[in-house]
Amino acid sequence: MTSKRALVSVAVLAFLGPASVASAAIATYPSSTTILPTGPLPPAGGTAVSLNTAIGEVEDGIIVVTNAHSLTAVVDKGNLGNITVQLLFGHFVSFGGGRTLPDALPPWDGIAKNAEKPNQPIWVQVTVPYGTTPGSYKGTISVTADGKATNVPLLVRVFPVTIPPPTTSKGNLPTAFVMSAETYLNTAAKLYGLKPPADYLTANNALFAFLARNRIGTTLWGYGEPATPAGYTTDRRWWKDSATNMANQVSSAGGFPAMALPISNNRTSPGNYIAGVDPKRPDTWCPYLQAVHDYWQQHNFTNPNVIPYLYGQDEPGAAGFTLVGKQAEAAHKCFPGSKELVTGNPFAGNKYLWDGKGTNDVDIWTVLASRFYGQYTNPSQAKKHISHERDKYKPIQQARANGKLIWSYTYQGAGATPGFLASEPVSDARMFPLWAALENVQGLLYEGLTNFTGNPLDSVAQNGGRVLIYPGSVSGPITSARVEQIRDGAEDWAVLNIVRQKRGISKVWSILGGAGLFSASRAGVKLACSIGCDLKGPTPFSWPLWSHDATTPQKIEAAKLAALQAAG
Repeated sequence: MTSKRALVSVAVLAFLGPASVASAAIATYPSSTTILPTGPLPPAGGTAVSLNTAIGEVEDGIIVVTNAHSLTAVVDKGNLGNITVQLLFGHFVSFGGGRTLPDALPPWDGIAKNAEKPNQPIWVQVTVPYGTTPGSYKGTISVTADGKATNVPLLVRVFPVTIPPPTTSKGNLPTAFVMSAETYLNTAAKLYGLKPPADYLTANNALFAFLARNRIGTTLWGYGEPATPAGYTTDRRWWKDSATNMANQVSSAGGFPAMALPISNNRTSPGNYIAGVDPKRPDTWCPYLQAVHDYWQQHNFTNPNVIPYLYGQDEPGAAGFTLVGKQAEAAHKCFPGSKELVTGNPFAGNKYLWDGKGTNDVDIWTVLASRFYGQYTNPSQAKKHISHERDKYKPIQQARANGKLIWSYTYQGAGATPGFLASEPVSDARMFPLWAALENVQGLLYEGLTNFTGNPLDSVAQNGGRVLIYPGSVSGPITSARVEQIRDGAEDWAVLNIVRQKRGISKVWSILGGAGLFSASRAGVKLACSIGCDLKGPTPFSWPLWSHDATTPQKIEAAKLAALQAAG
């Protein structure tokens, strides 16, 4: 059995290479910067952590210490007042193929710690609470590297812009990530020795609180899912006490803007159907959904700030849309106010599900990012100036005009659009929600958070696409560099949504295009593809050109500043 001392060492691996000839140096970067363990740092490093924020935001900057062994840090809050500062130590994780990145970010109290790699990043996380007075604030991070202290200014400019809290759907970008709370807790138990039920319950509630705090919703409720068609029940065995667990999970989180109804979809094997309810038999759902509704209503989960949705079919294909319509009818009838969500495109063949004429309509169309605009144009058609670059976009806009919500999703290997893989620049995780703001996409869905094997703090398979958080002790998960960007992107969306409401979508296009993040201007979004688009692009499907290189983090910061100025 691995000792606790060894387990703790996983998060504090020391860089024990030969003493470097060069002396330690310090530089600062935007939080969306990819920091490699060795070699030259990215260009345009600074000397201060400068953050522009709205009220209610959590914002990060990075301090990178090079060629040091021993590190300590002290935060002097200066005039920051109620603005809180948390240091996070970049822990390097192996993602295979020789790629090692500082993706796990355990909290650091600044006490002596060895650098893990020659380039050692430290995240500076600032939280601007509601009620903060707009203005400029200053503190200092004193970093001591091998006995030499450097004072790094922390500059926080708070704009007169307030984003909604992460618990409401109004003015926010809801997210839905597939997650296994059971896998998370089992892995945490192995790493940290969780044993008594109180440890499991505390860690479970801390998991859901962490998700909500970082603006991440889940499609699964783990130990809060009913076990039988009778709905939520109590049990002396905590892992079977769905009624208590569900209430505590949501209460610990403070709520979620979108909440999945506990029904499986076509990706679930029959032996694992939630509550034993068959997703292919919506004609049998009513008693179960009514019991779930009664419980949710009793616990105020059905308040107007929450989107209750049913994710009953994933990429059903043309033939599967008939079942989707039946699922929608059952959900609308048996759980009043619920919305049917499907991953797929609205098109002429399924118009009966988005025409607004019946109870079978799909309310949330969740479109794969790479299928959002158009499709391949035959070269012979392109010669005749025929283009299919917006063929898929037109019915999306028609469905939107009929009152349907448009969400988007991506997954590993989904195509050349921004995603959440460790093999991508860290900024890609920010660019996906920024694209959602560009097109007023109103929610995001993703395939995984907790597909752990072994010790994820050592190594993660499949480029990290299905591991976005790391197991922590009873205090909650360890965040990742990519989750920090997902949350920041969702907050950017909220700021840009204020801009859209005040000044129109053309101003959003202007901000994101003017910063060089997307091929867009006040006139609209220009698409690129290999054949048949206004712009030449790398893929047969059409998508705006987008920034994903070493210049992207600075462009993101420029867009953020412009958005805050326009929203104020």
